[in-house]
Amino acid sequence: MKLKNLTIAIAMATLTATYFAAQAEDGTSFYGSVRIGINNTDDGVTSSTKFQNWNSRMGFKAETEVADGLKGFGHYEFGVDTDPDDNANGALSTRKAYVGLKGGFGRVRIGQDYHTFYNTVIAPADIAWDASSGGNGALGTYTGRTGEALTYDTTFSKVNIGATIYQGEEKYNDGYELGASFDAGPVKLGIGYKDPDDNTAADTGKIYGVSAGGKVGPAEYGFAYTDYDKVGNSIDLHLGYAGAYVAYGQADLDAGNKPTTIAAGYTLPIGKKTSAWFEASQSDNDLGADNSEVTKLKAALKYDF
Repeated sequence: MKLKNLTIAIAMATLTATYFAAQAEDGTSFYGSVRIGINNTDDGVTSSTKFQNWNSRMGFKAETEVADGLKGFGHYEFGVDTDPDDNANGALSTRKAYVGLKGGFGRVRIGQDYHTFYNTVIAPADIAWDASSGGNGALGTYTGRTGEALTYDTTFSKVNIGATIYQGEEKYNDGYELGASFDAGPVKLGIGYKDPDDNTAADTGKIYGVSAGGKVGPAEYGFAYTDYDKVGNSIDLHLGYAGAYVAYGQADLDAGNKPTTIAAGYTLPIGKKTSAWFEASQSDNDLGADNSEVTKLKAALKYDF
């Protein structure tokens, strides 16, 4: 009986290995990142320390040639809970889910992903582990991964252009985005425009943004400026060197306050796929309340596969 069970186990292992080998040949890959650490939060009134999940995720992506010079591709990425108490809302949450085609004409994709305004304006300064984009996040121009959208992008020499439209997207309804970037040696310049038809509040106006970012040896930098009609404007800055970084963000709101976030952090490589991350940040919503300033000390261990 033991020999029979061993034979079955070997057969199953062989079939599994063959299946994943076939997937690899077909361009399919599986990946993940487990990120768990500790967070101390102090708002001047109360202080708390807890272990928490820092955006652990897993995903699948693939592409295949469907015709000469034309490829089809798809991508799923899920946020993964690491605490059973979180699972009441589902152990997985959707981070990315899109399908598309690419070729000499560029790339077109439908679904949830980082879209044009984020890629051209926000991304250059959104580099720090947790406390980046404090300015545009407070202003409300941070778009991140949005869904139910059609995005097109392509490259002409050193110029990248893109556009995103929303059809019935839960938050932006029928909005659209336009953007372009230019690679100029060590700096990449970006400009973007977004016209959101926001379902969650009154339509307050259009969003404009410019960015600059790049790398020089072990140093990296990013800057983003966004302006939101009738709401205000924001700046975000990131400076990094050999794993260490500082990030600064401030929004100048028409309401009169200037929420600000500043952070410093360091990523320590431990092995080929393992690293530790440390960050200290302070944010101030500039409302004059006792708990308007919040200080956070964070540390996490990360393993990528």
